[in-house]
Amino acid sequence: MKKLLAIELIKLSKLRSLRVILLIYFGLAPLIVYGFYSFFNTFMGPLMAVSGQTGEWNPFVFPDVWGFVTWSSSWFNILIGVIVVIVMTNEYSYRTLKQNIIDGASFKEVIIGKFFIVFILSTIVTLYTLILGIIYGAANSETMDIWNGINDIPKYYFQTICYFSFAFFFASVLKKPAVSIIFFIVSFIAEFILGQFLKAGGLEQVYAFFPLNSFSNLVPIPILQEAIKMAEERTGETPFILENSTNLLVCLFYMTLFFLISLWVIKRRDL
Repeated sequence: MKKLLAIELIKLSKLRSLRVILLIYFGLAPLIVYGFYSFFNTFMGPLMAVSGQTGEWNPFVFPDVWGFVTWSSSWFNILIGVIVVIVMTNEYSYRTLKQNIIDGASFKEVIIGKFFIVFILSTIVTLYTLILGIIYGAANSETMDIWNGINDIPKYYFQTICYFSFAFFFASVLKKPAVSIIFFIVSFIAEFILGQFLKAGGLEQVYAFFPLNSFSNLVPIPILQEAIKMAEERTGETPFILENSTNLLVCLFYMTLFFLISLWVIKRRDL
């Protein structure tokens, strides 16, 4: 396992596109987090009033900071998912999968090595999000109550693995970098549009079980409860949202499915 991990780390370290995208992510993430803070306080005042809160809402205090930074950071999952696509499709373009087997690695070792990519990238972005949460929380909180609400971090880690397994699926099936990236990105737009039609047709319960929607609900928008209260007051109806445990199982199902389909495709394909 250590050898496989070392090999994948060497490959990742030599990938220029990875360095560029990660630098963009590291630079933009703190700015985006603060940008969402400004947006909420400027345009979402009525929602804050619903919850009985007065004055400026500060999501950078513990424990609110964990839900806020994980939700804000989740918008970068598409960008990091592109890295997964690039890394995996490069294996086909440069035929390194086949070369690894020729050099003596078993098929099982090769596949585990590819799965490592997902977990490595998920670990990187989660640790960075954790650091952002600690910095923002420490700078704005009166007490360093770090552990309160920190369970949002493992939820975010699981969410990144789910999203990246989806990217891994497209890369494994389509093989071509440009095509895989296009399908990966367009799928977010397509599912959202389809979801709006389902909601308009009274099929909100169906949309709740869609993969990308389920993934996003692992780390919901910080003012979700306030938004639900506003919807109830406006329409008299409660929006349908899966229970956390049910949503977790749905996400686990899709993540496993994407990985298994990818494995099946790779095993049947001539490397």
